[in-house]
Amino acid sequence: MKRATLIICLLSASLAQAQTLYVNNSDNTHLAFDTNGTEVTFDEKQQLVMVRTQDGAASQFATTRVTEIAPESNNGNALTYNLTPKVSFNTADASNYNEIVETIITDELDDESGDFVENYDSERTITITFSKSGVKTSSLPSDITAIIDGGHIVINSMRSKVAYRITGSCENGSLKIYSLKKFQVIMQNLNLTNPTGPAINIQSGKTVYMTIPANSTNTLCDGATYNAPVIDSNGEEEDQKGTLFSEGQLIFNGEGTLNVTSLGGHGICSDDYIRVRSGNINVLNAAKDGFRTKEKFVVGRTASAAPTITVNATNNGIDCSEGTLTIEAGKLDIKSGSEGIKVEYEELVPDPTVIPDAYIKGGFIKIATTGEKSSAIKTTRNYTQSGGIIQATVSGNGSKIINCDGAITFTGGKLTGLSEGTVTADETSAGGVKSEGTIEITGGTIAIDCTGKGSKGMNCTRGIVIEDGDITLLATAGNYTEIADDKKSRAMTANSITVNGGKIVASAHDNALAATIQLTVNGGSINAYSNNSDALNMDATQTGGWLLTKDAE
Repeated sequence: MKRATLIICLLSASLAQAQTLYVNNSDNTHLAFDTNGTEVTFDEKQQLVMVRTQDGAASQFATTRVTEIAPESNNGNALTYNLTPKVSFNTADASNYNEIVETIITDELDDESGDFVENYDSERTITITFSKSGVKTSSLPSDITAIIDGGHIVINSMRSKVAYRITGSCENGSLKIYSLKKFQVIMQNLNLTNPTGPAINIQSGKTVYMTIPANSTNTLCDGATYNAPVIDSNGEEEDQKGTLFSEGQLIFNGEGTLNVTSLGGHGICSDDYIRVRSGNINVLNAAKDGFRTKEKFVVGRTASAAPTITVNATNNGIDCSEGTLTIEAGKLDIKSGSEGIKVEYEELVPDPTVIPDAYIKGGFIKIATTGEKSSAIKTTRNYTQSGGIIQATVSGNGSKIINCDGAITFTGGKLTGLSEGTVTADETSAGGVKSEGTIEITGGTIAIDCTGKGSKGMNCTRGIVIEDGDITLLATAGNYTEIADDKKSRAMTANSITVNGGKIVASAHDNALAATIQLTVNGGSINAYSNNSDALNMDATQTGGWLLTKDAE
């Protein structure tokens, strides 16, 4: 311990006039301490140097990385710590997010080339006009027929390269389309309500380009109860799952507004996939899901415009039941009674080609959920965020910000979450980010505040590896004493935690950092605080970086 005694003596001789003690690391990072009441010691093997301040905070780092311990120097980049960290939404986020501008694919051999209306040249436009007295069409070619019953119209088409311009207003009407070919629907100031079923029901498995022209406002509404479904030629019931339903792909484009109200089903539903390229789409109320789709759900942007999507749903805001969800651009505001965004696939014999992953690459996403055991984003496989900004609030018992059955990867972007949900039984958990696989963080900003009892800021069944990023995890509410130990309020818990870089602030009622195996610190900066226990409840191995802890007094 001679080395420790020598340094302390040197410091005590020179700190009388000094105000700040700097510890310099070999990677040109610095920690600054108020010298009043500061103690500097080494562990028994002299592998760790520890600085304990008068308020009880103890900073720990590897001696092999320390180049200097000295009073007052000109290190303007000195690292500091905050014993009372805060998490809040930044209003500037709503305008400072990144977006990815899509590339129009023209190669017909590419499966996605069919998603772009720019590649579709309609040769005939049919106008369908609704009114109080009924519905009428412009002249029809021989390969398109129409059956009209009051305000309800059924189109049957064998024609390609056709567009339907839908306009007018009707409080008891609907549009149903059968088609063997892809087609375009142009909604031009349409106001359509069907009291007994979907307002628009597309019984075609082909691509439908749903165009909302600029300066147009369109309104669709279904009924609280639906009439019995039509029986098709195979003796099966036709689907009628929501206000706007399609058996095929729905591709939204244009810069106008579409308002959808669902009293009896989903708001907008496809039994294939949905892609939103532009337009202002508002699901004002959904008795079930706001958007529901199977194969995939994609939000992008054209070169000239990005979409805005507003959802208010009784059940899930966006539900992708058998595929991948990707958000690259736009502004989404989701309020739901269950999952905000759900990417699910739960078949007894799963199809290996189905990939229920979620990718957040750009855009601004605001989510608020209220349901018990609900999450802002829930996936049955992997979650990856490389860009975009998410602001989420969850309030139901057992609710979470990100709830992932697979692996979670953060490489960029920003996630801010406020979790008010609490633990009420051993089978439930509440908190911020949860993974049944691994969590890897190589960039981005994550800030989670859990105010419910027994919640976790970040909870991982396997290992957490942090290479970079700015992470704040708060779980300062009390524990439930009558339930299992693993339901205590902790900021970060995992099988193992490895920190190679980045900045971490973790504050909890119980342990700030908890791992079954150990904490390994090779770089970065960790501030860990506990209100009622030890900041760390595991063995810690440190080869570099900074580790500052404060146990309960």
